[in-house]
Amino acid sequence: MSTSEATFRQGWYLLKTKIREELRAQVHLENQHFEVYCPMIKEKCGFTPLFAGYLFIRLDVKDLPSYHKIRSTRGVSEFVRFNRMAHKLHKQGKLPTDEMGVLLPSPIPDGDQLIEQIELFAMMHGAEMPVEKNNAADFSQGEAVLYDNPLFRHLETTFVKGVNMNRGLILIQFIESQRTEDGVEKQVVAEKTLEVPLKDLQKVPEQN
Repeated sequence: MSTSEATFRQGWYLLKTKIREELRAQVHLENQHFEVYCPMIKEKCGFTPLFAGYLFIRLDVKDLPSYHKIRSTRGVSEFVRFNRMAHKLHKQGKLPTDEMGVLLPSPIPDGDQLIEQIELFAMMHGAEMPVEKNNAADFSQGEAVLYDNPLFRHLETTFVKGVNMNRGLILIQFIESQRTEDGVEKQVVAEKTLEVPLKDLQKVPEQN
């Protein structure tokens, strides 16, 4: 495991955007397969960002290979950092080399709960949930689902439970096939529980 993987923490991060480019940044980040949230509320002039100049982005270890692309994305200005003291020590040359990992941005404390509260607030002020956005109630425990992620599309996926309004747990099984005299025998060699965005899940189409 690399130093960045060891010090990186998954969760919701706060991004500063360029002036009036919140939605532009959101679109370009989502095109790169990042999970992004821009809270919108309804006002007399129409829908407007709840936090002008800011976006929320949820990152996991799997996002590290694309992490460097975030700041250069159109509309994005920079990460909002909660570890300014570490940066001050770094500039003064007082930060030990083995602690350089703390220079990575930190996730928002209790980010999942905060995002859920913001979603509820936005809905109370006229924001509508996207039509295509799934809800945990759309899936049943033990139901086979498809996870729209290039790394896992070929694997068996089972819905476990909902975590909050927009995330859920799935069980991914790594299956090994072996030829026997009676045909092909499949065996589960490993399992992994993964927390994913509900919008990336689809029901397995019924076969006629």
